Order: sequence, then structure tokens, then C-alpha cells
Amino acid sequence: ALLTSTTCSSVPQVLKSCTEFIEKHGIVDGIYRLSGIASNIQKLRHEFDSEQIPDLTKDIYIQDIHCVGSLCKLYFRELPNPLLTYQLYEKFS
Repeated sequence: ALLTSTTCSSVPQVLKSCTEFIEKHGIVDGIYRLSGIASNIQKLRHEFDSEQIPDLTKDIYIQDIHCVGSLCKLYFRELPNPLLTYQLYEKFS
């Protein structure tokens, strides 16, 4: 399974790490609207997929903070079931 947590935590590690980093360093316009550099997103994804917790304070991520927000969006897009489940769709229409 891609980008999943290896712990029994209710919040996957990828989301926990990325949101903590964004809250600390992400005071920029469009943090979730603008996309990061694709190669940086893939590098970050690979580090999480390898069951490592990447050092998000590396220059590569500080200089392209949008790649961290983009990884969060990618995680939610690739969930097997939507965060707001199919059963809730009618309530939103």
C-alpha cells in the first residue's frame, strides 16, 4: 500500500509529518493551491514509501514547500475510498 503508516496511529505518518511541517513553515500563499515540483514530490513520496520519515527541513523541501502540500493532496487522491465516503454523497448534493 502506497503512502501508508506502519504504526497503529489513527493518522498516517505521511499526513502527520506533512501537516506539522506546513503549519510550521507553510505561511505562503496557495500552499495547497499551487503544485510543487514533480521530481521533489516523487522523491518525498519515495522516502515515505520506503518507511522512512524524511527530514523535511532539507533545503530541497524548504525551497519547494509546495511539494509537501502536493504530497498531502496526492495521498488523499490515491485513497481506495474517498475521505467523504460514497454513502455521504447524497447529503452533499
